[in-house]
Amino acid sequence: MMALRTFKYISVRLSSILLALCLSLSSHTVSAQEIQFGEKEQKSVHLIDGIAVGADILGFGLKAMGSDWSQMEVMARINMLDKYFPIFEMGIGEADHEGVDLDNHFTVRAPYFRIGADYNFTKKHNGNRLFLGLRYGFSFFNYNIDSPTPLEDPIWGAKQEVNFSDLSGNSHWAELVFGLETRLWSIVHLGWDVRMKLRIVENPHSIGSPWYVPGFGLNDTTSWGGSFKVLFDI
Repeated sequence: MMALRTFKYISVRLSSILLALCLSLSSHTVSAQEIQFGEKEQKSVHLIDGIAVGADILGFGLKAMGSDWSQMEVMARINMLDKYFPIFEMGIGEADHEGVDLDNHFTVRAPYFRIGADYNFTKKHNGNRLFLGLRYGFSFFNYNIDSPTPLEDPIWGAKQEVNFSDLSGNSHWAELVFGLETRLWSIVHLGWDVRMKLRIVENPHSIGSPWYVPGFGLNDTTSWGGSFKVLFDI
């Protein structure tokens, strides 16, 4: 419950900060020249050229299909000069997995957060973008491990019930992001990205490491991920 309250608090604070940035900086503009069809066209590009909010459709789809794990994610970003895009991503990651070899059951549901920025390599200001970006992600979570079959000590033969709940852990990681985005209609954008994730620090409970880390994916030193998102300019 504490993690969910923290999630809601950060969401409200982020909205306030983004609104303040928009109001204070939107009046500053610079001039940019782009060459199109052999002619020079003068276009005004704002330092703060808008804010967009969106959601990851892929994550919601995984949940609807009953996957062992899924993450429901939303995001907000600032467009600076149509080149730099500071971004904040947050979501709820959850897993409900039954092991095959050890006959154990793992569950977790907790918020996660990422902060970073994208760089747009395209030169035309038409809403179509090619991105390369970086993220720092983190999650604080509680997870459960249980098993209907007691574990047997291979030496002494003693049996031990497996029923551990609210095991606390946290994880921090970095992400390298590559993505494409297109303007579908007016203020609506569609985009996809692929991500290489590298664990920085993991602090699991002494009982055992989590099978899945919210926002990171299946627990390992590295992980791959991606998203298919819809965004709206506001």
